[in-house]
Amino acid sequence: MHLARGYKTFFSFIKCVFRLYILCGLCSKTCFAELDIDTGKMVYSVETVLGTSVNLPCDITPPEAKDKMHILIWYKDKVPIYTFDSRGKKLEQGKHWSIESLSDRTGFKFQDDVAKLSLSNARESDEGSYQCRVDFRRSPTRNVLVNVTVIIPPEKVIILNEKGVQIPHYILGPYNEGETINITCVATGGRPLPKVTWWQENALLDGSYDYLSERKVQNVLHIKRLERKDLHTVFTCQASNNNLIAPISSSVTLDMNLRPLWVKLLGKNKPLSADNTYELSCQVVGSRPSPTITWWKGGVQITDTRETTSPDSNATTSVLTFTPSADDGGKYLSCKGQQSLILSSAIEDGWRLEIYHVPVVTLELGSNLNALTIREGSDVYFECNIKSNPWVYKVSWRHNGQMLYNNGASGTIVSNQSLVLQSISKARAGSYTCIGSNREGDGESNVVKLDVKFAPICKSGQQRVYNVARHEGVSINCEVEANPTNTQFVWKFNNSDNQALVLDMPQSLITTNKTTSKLFYTPMTEHDYGTLLCKGVNNIGIQKEPCVFYINPAGKPDPLSNCTVVNQTGDSVQVACVEGFNGGLQQTFVLEVYDFYLDKLISNISSNRPEFFAGGLKSGRKLNLIIYASNKKGRSELRSVQTATLKSLEEFTAIANPFQQLTPILGALIGLVLTLILIATVIVIIIRVRGGEEDDKNYNRSIADSGSVLLNGTSKNTSSELLRTEVNSSVNSLEEKNPDIIPHNNADDEYLEEERAFEALGTPQTRTYLRIPAPTLQGEPNFVKTDPQSVSHKYHTIQREPSQQPFSSPRSLQRMPLYHQLPAYIPRHATENQYDYDTYISSATPLISRENNIIKTGLTPLTSRRSAPNNSQSHTMTRF
Repeated sequence: MHLARGYKTFFSFIKCVFRLYILCGLCSKTCFAELDIDTGKMVYSVETVLGTSVNLPCDITPPEAKDKMHILIWYKDKVPIYTFDSRGKKLEQGKHWSIESLSDRTGFKFQDDVAKLSLSNARESDEGSYQCRVDFRRSPTRNVLVNVTVIIPPEKVIILNEKGVQIPHYILGPYNEGETINITCVATGGRPLPKVTWWQENALLDGSYDYLSERKVQNVLHIKRLERKDLHTVFTCQASNNNLIAPISSSVTLDMNLRPLWVKLLGKNKPLSADNTYELSCQVVGSRPSPTITWWKGGVQITDTRETTSPDSNATTSVLTFTPSADDGGKYLSCKGQQSLILSSAIEDGWRLEIYHVPVVTLELGSNLNALTIREGSDVYFECNIKSNPWVYKVSWRHNGQMLYNNGASGTIVSNQSLVLQSISKARAGSYTCIGSNREGDGESNVVKLDVKFAPICKSGQQRVYNVARHEGVSINCEVEANPTNTQFVWKFNNSDNQALVLDMPQSLITTNKTTSKLFYTPMTEHDYGTLLCKGVNNIGIQKEPCVFYINPAGKPDPLSNCTVVNQTGDSVQVACVEGFNGGLQQTFVLEVYDFYLDKLISNISSNRPEFFAGGLKSGRKLNLIIYASNKKGRSELRSVQTATLKSLEEFTAIANPFQQLTPILGALIGLVLTLILIATVIVIIIRVRGGEEDDKNYNRSIADSGSVLLNGTSKNTSSELLRTEVNSSVNSLEEKNPDIIPHNNADDEYLEEERAFEALGTPQTRTYLRIPAPTLQGEPNFVKTDPQSVSHKYHTIQREPSQQPFSSPRSLQRMPLYHQLPAYIPRHATENQYDYDTYISSATPLISRENNIIKTGLTPLTSRRSAPNNSQSHTMTRF
């Protein structure tokens, strides 16, 4: 027996250990479980992080297979906070309850291998001791203890430099190559206090840290003698107090200044030709940031350089644009690269220059000549001085870039290094150079400008003809060529009527600026038109041939030509023309748009160019375009163009489908008539059922009378008074017999109108149209003799309301002598559109809608070129 009891105890212990293993596996790193041998209770230690979820384990599996859990109760500090009651029902149907403060954060997961109480968004107040009590149907109660610890992670981590200042933009430095640095990481907050460590990628650099206070922990990282390989190294500081969430961290990147590794002048040291441009390259490798590269020639710095950097910023190339001279031979040309932030980091490379040069030539005017006193007719000579290595094999001369050759007939004498010009003219003025040629090339001298003084001459290319109106002032420019340019001018006038009469112009009308003179001239009479003569005088002499200007009277502009409509839409046209002569004055172009039929001006447009755009026009309108040009003297001949605006899409649609608008009206009228017949039938049946025999007879008689009125369009009893009386009497009788029926006291007039409309729709082949006689153009306005109080119709007598006025045209009697006196039933908007002559109402149209029931008279507007309309023409309209 003792042996059996021992085996039982052993197996119970193994079973507990097995459950403990399972629970520990489920809890992972956040849960630690142990068995209290004395009390027989399982004790769990659970850790969670503030703001995360935590699961509190509780084994609800009964010891025996046939047993079942009844109720589970969770306590915190001996206070029940959650229950799960499955007594008398399945676990899936168990009832959950929790205290109000946990109602939105708790949930019991009994479906898992080990049941858990899930607590979301853990708070600091959730820390404490929890007890899970499980009551089974037959087995003893099970108690499980769970100790919950809420870990508060660190709040933040900051990195400070040697000065105790937070590192901006997470860039550490820059530090010079070879320096030693200290950086500090400080973590704030957390329970328990975190560990602060330094890492480089996955390698731990420094795991030592110090507690500064109850809320701060620091770690100082020491780095000695920074090397080139330390560039862009990322140092990460981590702070962590648990293994449940990732530690908070902050990283900085090391930036460094690096000295150059080497400097090299690229290419080979070969002879250079003077006055030619070369590009020499110098490369500096290994400097960070970009190095300072300077070029030196014989101890003098050269600045005409540009720099480029490789994509990895490791190599910087400086390109020198170098133009050597003959004096640069034997000088030392060098390139120096250095990192300006690091002392003693400069490296230099260079070579000696060997220069081959073209001849160095200088040109001088003869030593006994004064360049300021040379005038036309003088003799001039030049001397060419040459410095060349090797010596020149040829000397040549140029004048204004053109080669000069020896020509005694023209006074040009070339003698080796001298040039003689005899009896020069102003054409010999300009730039002179001499050229020495050797195997290196041609060396051209400096430019010597030969300034030849001469008397004024008239400059070509000036405006010679001026078209001026009377009393109109014009500024006439007279420009001459002269040397020196200080010139005085004399103006004279010659009337074409008297060639011998030449008048001097007053100086008050003349303004002069060096070689230009302006005369403000105003012709007052026809004798003021003629020829103006302008002469200049300078220190050399007087102008031989004067400048001549012709003053002609201004006139009207020429007419425009080739006027074409280049574009047209439903509301606009665009016209372009070719302009003619402006008559000597500034001209303006005018477009007048007329209605072709009314001869009425619609639009007037002015433009500085012969192009016009007329907008805001009506669609489908035929137009007459009058185009002309005008200036101060008048206007040109008229040009006429006929065109038309395009018709709008609505007009085409209205013409193509006139019956589409009538279909809804016809359907509505038929439906209304059927509804009225149905109502009358129902009323008859009700009265027959409820009323007496005498009442039935009276009712039938009234219904028969009213029906004859309603349905017989030709009956004599069609007046509105009779219809109203009979309908009202029928309704009154119906009300006496049946109080449940609602009377329709206001339906008689509408019923009569709809019946008449239905009758008219049913007999379209016998419809009569009211014809309006055509207007007359003779004498006073011819009114149609129509009874102003009524108009006879086959089916109706239309009464004119007393307030309605006879129809009249809104236009003047002289402009539109067409008037009609139309029946009173014409809607008001019909009179407003009666002159829309583009659309007509045809008598072949069987139906039109009420909103389109506009009477259009089909009037043809009158113009001065229009004949009188046919008096026999009739206009038809339809009455509904």
